[in-house]
Amino acid sequence: MVPPAIVPLLWSCLWAAPAAALAGPLLPVAAVWAALGLLLSRCAWLPHRRAGLLALPALLAAVAPPLQPAPPLPLGPVQLRGEVTAIVRTPTLDQVHVWLQRGAAPPLRVALDGDLPALPGDRLRILARIHPGPCPDQPPSVHAIAATARLEPGPPSLSRLAAAARRRLEQNLLQQLGAEPGALVASLVLGRGTRPPADLVQAHRATGLSHLLAVSGAHAAMLAVLLGLQGWRRARRLAAGPRRTTLVLLVLFAYAAITGNEPPVLRAVVAFALSALAAHQGRPFPLATGLLVPALVTCLLQPTALLGPSFLLSYAAVIGLMLASRTDDDGGPAARWLWAPLRASAWATLLTAPLTLCFFGQLAPWTVLLTPLLAPLVGAMLVGGLLLAALAEPLPRLVPALLSGPLELLANAYTALVQAADHLPGTPVHATSTPPVWALGLMALAGLLLVLWRPTRARLAAAALLLCAPHFVTFGAPASDRLQLFAVGHGQAALVTTGSGHQTAIDCGSLQRPFLAAERLLAALPRKHLDLLVITHADVDHHNGVQHLLERVPIARALLPQALHGSALEALLHGAGTEVAILAPGSASRPAPHLTVHAPSLPDGASDNDQSLWVSAALGPRQLLMTGDAQELGTAAAIAAGVATPHDLLVLPHHGRPNVNALRLLQQVRPRACLASAASADGDTALGKLVQRFGARLLVTGQDGSITFDGATQRLGGDAPGRALPPPP
Repeated sequence: MVPPAIVPLLWSCLWAAPAAALAGPLLPVAAVWAALGLLLSRCAWLPHRRAGLLALPALLAAVAPPLQPAPPLPLGPVQLRGEVTAIVRTPTLDQVHVWLQRGAAPPLRVALDGDLPALPGDRLRILARIHPGPCPDQPPSVHAIAATARLEPGPPSLSRLAAAARRRLEQNLLQQLGAEPGALVASLVLGRGTRPPADLVQAHRATGLSHLLAVSGAHAAMLAVLLGLQGWRRARRLAAGPRRTTLVLLVLFAYAAITGNEPPVLRAVVAFALSALAAHQGRPFPLATGLLVPALVTCLLQPTALLGPSFLLSYAAVIGLMLASRTDDDGGPAARWLWAPLRASAWATLLTAPLTLCFFGQLAPWTVLLTPLLAPLVGAMLVGGLLLAALAEPLPRLVPALLSGPLELLANAYTALVQAADHLPGTPVHATSTPPVWALGLMALAGLLLVLWRPTRARLAAAALLLCAPHFVTFGAPASDRLQLFAVGHGQAALVTTGSGHQTAIDCGSLQRPFLAAERLLAALPRKHLDLLVITHADVDHHNGVQHLLERVPIARALLPQALHGSALEALLHGAGTEVAILAPGSASRPAPHLTVHAPSLPDGASDNDQSLWVSAALGPRQLLMTGDAQELGTAAAIAAGVATPHDLLVLPHHGRPNVNALRLLQQVRPRACLASAASADGDTALGKLVQRFGARLLVTGQDGSITFDGATQRLGGDAPGRALPPPP
């Protein structure tokens, strides 16, 4: 049987899940369901009746408040004024991101080069440059130099005092440990206001160890154990020392304030405080109370966090840890220090697996072993980092001399272990599909009924596996061939899918926002797998999103031009297990029946742009030709080689920039429509008027958003509904 506290939590899920799921499509039905939960909570004859109270908080969390539209920002240099609401520092890049509140509009994010001693509540005036958004649905970017800022201190407050303490502690760690180890320890100790190196963040994500990197309830729990608030003989310690308990709770609340009152830390501290109060009054403190009361506090302070990954994953992990607890252990060293941590890690991983697949599309099985292995290192860095940060100034000679060297060694060892674990097989295991909502709902209902009928550990494990199963089942291939050219700003990312299920990505990069190219490709994949990746040429705006893409989906095969042979990109693909082929100049490849890739023959010294690969794809009865960033020489070579044959769709070369051979290309290809992957600032592109005079339809991602052509309906359009292809010009 499962612990008795698990059953009320399952009934809470039974009430909360429908309210959250129905809030978007059927809000009146969700409201009726929440009202029913409130009414039935008064019925004394109904078992676990108070679980119905959670339907209303779940409904409120799922209903997003309307956002005020941001005022239009003038492009170019501008003087910005506003109140600082948040600051995030990246010491390894010497960058700071500041969020400015300007009236009722959402806070404006400003990226600054250099450090800025700002605190929340300060009034900031700074000279910045506003760049247009890369595509219609992306906001403009704001960049500034920290040296041009003028700060006016805000009014005194407890939150400002906590932020100042955090800033000072962060400075002490960075000064004593250096940029990379200091950033890691600061992020572990002080929260997400400090960003560690990006490659380390990626390694944590791939290995399933992000819960160790981010300050969370686990860190507050470690601190509570070290201060003696919980752990062995907890109840005796709490009942015996009220003054000591009060002091420890004050330390925990101060720690929560310094870390920015992040919801996971605040929930843990509230639970510890309630546990201490119950112990002093001699009352029981069941697990359900320890989870539900902090959930209500979260609903009051930050309701949208109730349905976020952090909240759901932390609660699933706590339930898993509760299921792992046993009363029949003999208490020997092996059981206490080896089997108990492994069992706890396995149950936490199993219970969080369905949520990890839903939010991130992957599993990290090695976390079962890695979490108990690395948690002691995190605890040691937490204690050492707090001591070093707090005592480096009052004891400037003693404390740094004793702690800096060992702490830096610990940070480097932890980094090396996480990055080594990132090379293990199965880090991560990717989901193979994105299941429809009905499939997830059906599995959730089946699992919940299975457990409520007879609550046992085996049935709860079976329910978790049922929720994982839809992510590894194919629910059908696309009904037709399709092209999607995504709006990513200055760059290119395209996806060609066939009715048989073959998926090809052509380029994945963006000059302004590399992650955007990968995210849009990932969101459009019917199956979480790429059969082929074609990189047309060596410019980073066509491939700088590949690393992020590889973090989320496996790529079976990649085709690269000669210019990328021996490059870091080729090594990255090889390291991910992708079969890489290099296409030499003057050759062609047919990696799939509907695809032909050409590498035109060019003289020595030709630019990377001119060495672009040309991709011809069949989309049902229509033909697509993609030209990479070919300029005059590359275009002439493709025409001479017979690559530029008649096609219905043509992606203009080099983002539609001027090309003296463009007219010859149009005359050879005779396209019905021309597409361009360009930034919003490029307008219709330099070749737009030429295309329109030629008589072909023009679509540009910077103006029309992501462009889709459906081979079955023959419709072509941007983010708005498309129109049928025009007749040949």
